[in-house]
Amino acid sequence: MKRFVILMLLILMAGTAGAEETIKLKDVVVTATRADEEIEKISSNVTVITQEKIGKSTAITVQDLLRNEEGLIIRDLYGTGTQSTVDMRGFGRGLNTTVLIDGKKVNNIDLSGVDWNLIPLENVERIEIVRGGGSVLYGDNAIAGVINIITKKGRKRKPEVEFDARLESYSGNREYFTIRGATEHLSYFLLLKHRETDGYRDNSEFDADDVNANVAVSITDNVYLDINAGYHEDHQGLPGGLTESEVDDDRRQTTEPLNGVDYDQYFYGANLVVSTGWGEIEAGYTFNSRELDDKLAGDFGGGSLFSSDTKRDTDTDDIKLKLTARPHLYGYKNILVTGFDYSRSDVDNKNVFDFSGISTTLTEIKKREAGIYIENELFLSDRLIFTAGYRYTEAKYKDRVTTDFSSGKGSQTFNENAVKAGLAYNYTDGAKLFASYSRGFRLPTTDELFAFDGTIVRLKAERADTYEAGIVHPFRKNFRTRLTVYYMDVRDELFLNPFVEFFGENENIDKTKHQGAEIGFSAEVLDFISFYGNYTYTEAEFKSDPYKGNTLPLIPKHSFNLGADISLNDSILLVLKANWIGKRFLENDVENNKEKLPSYLTADMKCSYKYKMITAYIGVNNIFNKEYSEYGAFGASSGNIKFYPAPERNFYGGIRISL
Repeated sequence: MKRFVILMLLILMAGTAGAEETIKLKDVVVTATRADEEIEKISSNVTVITQEKIGKSTAITVQDLLRNEEGLIIRDLYGTGTQSTVDMRGFGRGLNTTVLIDGKKVNNIDLSGVDWNLIPLENVERIEIVRGGGSVLYGDNAIAGVINIITKKGRKRKPEVEFDARLESYSGNREYFTIRGATEHLSYFLLLKHRETDGYRDNSEFDADDVNANVAVSITDNVYLDINAGYHEDHQGLPGGLTESEVDDDRRQTTEPLNGVDYDQYFYGANLVVSTGWGEIEAGYTFNSRELDDKLAGDFGGGSLFSSDTKRDTDTDDIKLKLTARPHLYGYKNILVTGFDYSRSDVDNKNVFDFSGISTTLTEIKKREAGIYIENELFLSDRLIFTAGYRYTEAKYKDRVTTDFSSGKGSQTFNENAVKAGLAYNYTDGAKLFASYSRGFRLPTTDELFAFDGTIVRLKAERADTYEAGIVHPFRKNFRTRLTVYYMDVRDELFLNPFVEFFGENENIDKTKHQGAEIGFSAEVLDFISFYGNYTYTEAEFKSDPYKGNTLPLIPKHSFNLGADISLNDSILLVLKANWIGKRFLENDVENNKEKLPSYLTADMKCSYKYKMITAYIGVNNIFNKEYSEYGAFGASSGNIKFYPAPERNFYGGIRISL
């Protein structure tokens, strides 16, 4: 690992001497500092997926889009995007990355993490990805990094209307309609979308509807109000896993034909910004309601059948207050961001379990989290920027449980601190060297904190010290490279020990380490051809007993992506992409004594033709018909190994009309 990192640093830094032409970055992001800032001023590995990249992509969902970025590993259980996780820097459950929509956190307080179905790709204007500790600005979940999904707004005075209809393999279809526009003081955007598919496997059907709307009003030249709302409902089949022999017999079958889940959720919110001569004051409020109805049936072996029906209602209120100031300190430019975040979540959960008799468990969970933060960027010169910040967070959990035989309640409080310090040096236009240190945390989810019978499990918050350094360098015109290396010393990592109790038990592992390298490049070889790619090296290991020296499950040591955009003329665009994921241990295989999930290479292609206001496109995923599984699990109690087969070669095609 060390030799590899040193070699790559020497190669990239050697290029600075021979660079003939450089380019200046123009991207401005808000995620890394919670204020507008140019990418080369930020002491982190930051990438932006622009609207142009989204339009060229072969992606159907936001998760598909994120597959192409270094440091991100996507696990899609059923190939429809409905049950998937996005992992950054070797945390296999996808719970250590904060995901935002327009700066508002959408991580759920339970183990479901982020409901990616709530984020239609057609509503996305751009995505900002900030790797590295982000707990100072965003608190819980941001140990590994932050993904901010920025939605579309009205932009032109003349209304823009777009309609898209596509057909997909497995009896799938998707339609959406958008309209957006703007006047002198008002902008608007509306999305209507429907998607349905039978899915690659039996009982993997998906049927969803979405409505998203945004209205922004310039009340005065200095006062701006943004209002948004959305509604989402879907039904998902849950085909479950298959044993190796079942996969060999028929990889598209299911042994759980009755399992499924229904979601019904809506949100609304408003954000007010007041600009002054010295900065901005921002106040925001968001409400989110999420209803889940989960039906499962199966057996524990030996013909012992069970069924479970879970209904869960979660209501969350988020309030934020933020002050951004741009003072000068002894002649030096500063950007100071400070604020207060408050979140209130109430969960009502009812589970009816039938196993040799019916039992009912009612659970009421309350979580209250408040945090204050301050971060300052000090411009020591036009090219050297020093950043430092601090956050204090307090979170309180309470639960009340009622079963057929007893009732009880419990509570736990967490008080956590986060810090960050970083330097960025722009040694030439469009280039930077950076280094940073951060200390962050992840709080337990409600599913980790409360045991199967509802009693509270005493857990600590997960904490991490992260050290990272990197370089971004343009060797020649339109050829850019970037490299980041990092080391994370993690204490009390939250972990499900599969060998404790029947269903496993959540614990804190004393010490783990996560380290690696993220490398990326983009190049415009000719006026009509551009190439891009990246490679990620990840090590994630237990540093304490009982699994000291073992690799954490589900983490591939190597992965890479390659892509090319070829403009055959002004009307025809051909997009080619390849994704390779290395071997990784099964979920729950903490002893590392089971055969690893095999590595796999997939390739996708999309061709589009544009004539005036009409764009026709056709695409194929998994061109070479690779049979593989992105996810697999070892059942410690049953001894079974289950695989979740991914789709084979599949096709799609559609027409988009833009007026």
